[in-house]
Amino acid sequence: METALIAFSSSTTANRLKKLAVQEQIRGVTMIQTPKAISQNGCTYSLRCPMGTLKPLLQLAEAYHIKHGHVYRENTDGNGRRFYEGW
Repeated sequence: METALIAFSSSTTANRLKKLAVQEQIRGVTMIQTPKAISQNGCTYSLRCPMGTLKPLLQLAEAYHIKHGHVYRENTDGNGRRFYEGW
């Protein structure tokens, strides 16, 4: 399953969008600590979601004026290591 990460500067902001996602029945959204490979400018928490729910999640963030950092596609190489590409 392809996944995406949306970076946030605080756990409060990430958690706010996660709670809204639950209310809107957007499934598969989890909050994680941002991987060091992509952590920049104080983005310490991210929401991980299936790529299929990324667009509705970003629309929800826009509707509620929730600011986020970069968005990444999370991939896994042949050895099971994760890597990230800007989306």
